[in-house]
Amino acid sequence: MQNLKDKKGTRFAEEALLYLRPLLNYARRRLGVHGALSDIPPGAVRPEEIVDEALLEALSRRDEEPEESLYPRLRRYVRRAISRAVRKERPHRRQRSIEEPVGTQWPNEEDGGRPRRLIDILPDPTAPIPERVLESAEFAEALVQILAQLPDIWREPFVLHVRDGLSIREVASIEGVSVNEVKHRIDEARSFLRARLAEEYEESEFSPPTEAIFEALERVEPTREHLERIRERMQAAA
Repeated sequence: MQNLKDKKGTRFAEEALLYLRPLLNYARRRLGVHGALSDIPPGAVRPEEIVDEALLEALSRRDEEPEESLYPRLRRYVRRAISRAVRKERPHRRQRSIEEPVGTQWPNEEDGGRPRRLIDILPDPTAPIPERVLESAEFAEALVQILAQLPDIWREPFVLHVRDGLSIREVASIEGVSVNEVKHRIDEARSFLRARLAEEYEESEFSPPTEAIFEALERVEPTREHLERIRERMQAAA
């Protein structure tokens, strides 16, 4: 019986590690929003730390969870790990949900200011984006703030498809939903983002940028060292 449990744990670990890259990028996006909300200092928590914690917790509790697609389950553990990190960094501050509705104030709005908007950084979205802008924290934060206004159920399929380049069928497979449902969620995300960008650029002489700008979001790639380290830790835990 123990040998069977070990084999099941090893299989779980190997399957979970197939999602290391999307989990790292999911953690990075959510940490970016919490940083923008001043829940945590920028860079205080690394995506790798969050994902390692989430994978090990998911492995230890693999028999307690209801049957569902693995990636959404792992994503839930990433959210839990981030919530714990936020509470640790700011134990006496009410945590702002990054799922709060559109119109929610961002931190520097509280004193009458406003966050940097995309139009402040890209006044002419039809021009090539300078390298210095692409690499700036302000640009990344502006994109993350716009994406944060999407419901999670729309945002993740959209980012997996547009930013990570997965096909609709691949997204459906890892989300555990039908191809038609994925198409619907991505269409809803696109409609919302078009409206949001049009609103931001309504007084501009230029057309609002398209979803192509979200391809500029920085993407985390797991290193070989990280993959081997977390694989060893999960195999030992299994």
